[in-house]
Amino acid sequence: MSEKDPDKGHSEEFFGDYRDFWWNRPFLDLTAERLNLNTVSSMLDVGCGKGHWTRILAPYLQKDAEITAVDNDKKWHLKNTELEHYFSGKAQNFTLMNADAQKLPFPDNSFDFVTCQTVLIHLPEPQKAIKEMKRVLKSNGILLCVEPNNIIQSLTKNSISQKDSIEETLDHIKYRLIIEKGKRKMGQGDNSLGDLLPGMFAMEELKDIEVRLSDKAIAMYPPYDNEEQVATLKQWLQGGSWKSNTQKDIDFFSAAGEQYMPFYFEYQEKYSSRDSHIMGALQREQYHAAGGSLMYLVSARK
Repeated sequence: MSEKDPDKGHSEEFFGDYRDFWWNRPFLDLTAERLNLNTVSSMLDVGCGKGHWTRILAPYLQKDAEITAVDNDKKWHLKNTELEHYFSGKAQNFTLMNADAQKLPFPDNSFDFVTCQTVLIHLPEPQKAIKEMKRVLKSNGILLCVEPNNIIQSLTKNSISQKDSIEETLDHIKYRLIIEKGKRKMGQGDNSLGDLLPGMFAMEELKDIEVRLSDKAIAMYPPYDNEEQVATLKQWLQGGSWKSNTQKDIDFFSAAGEQYMPFYFEYQEKYSSRDSHIMGALQREQYHAAGGSLMYLVSARK
């Protein structure tokens, strides 16, 4: 496997400007109202990364709320300039620190509200993290976890894939399923954990479990000139979303099982030009897609 860039934080390639377009504001307003976030005086954001989710939720809390954000990647907890600047001069007291989601360094019953966004999908023991988040939550406090089903992207159509045969579609789904299997076996999490969250909450005997789906989609259609589309294209071009990282893929296939290796090489040979085909369609302004995804918001009380 190619070595990670030491100057980059975990998942930094997914922290581009497009992340600011992950949510529709009216949906967030309604979610905050449903969860009574305006009564929250203390929040813990677990696995904060660059601070996207922290900054989104902060305005919904009490004006003088105590906000703590933690991450175990030094890129995000040692000096997160953007996040610290956001809270500078605000009445809300902000603390940024190092912590492992599966072993939080806080006493029991510490926070009114504990949350995470696309964190559990990366953990080898997500159930342990949920147990920890419940432990540090006050009685009747709110737990909110936001996690996706990423495998669904292999079934959503775009202007290129609409021409795929049934066999080609099954190849793409099989390829992603094997990668997810290998990732789990390597202890790197489950890309589609969102489907399992309600049951995982129930295992911790959390109450008032509610499940919602984000209503956000970023549709791509020519001439790709609105803010969301520009940010998304920038992410695809700079973040490598359309470029095959075959070294990583082959490692995941190997971890999933040697019986999958022949399919890996067959797939690489058969679809070697697929990414460049999509990029060419974008450059010719012939690519279009509705841009839907499957993001779960699962909430409960302790």
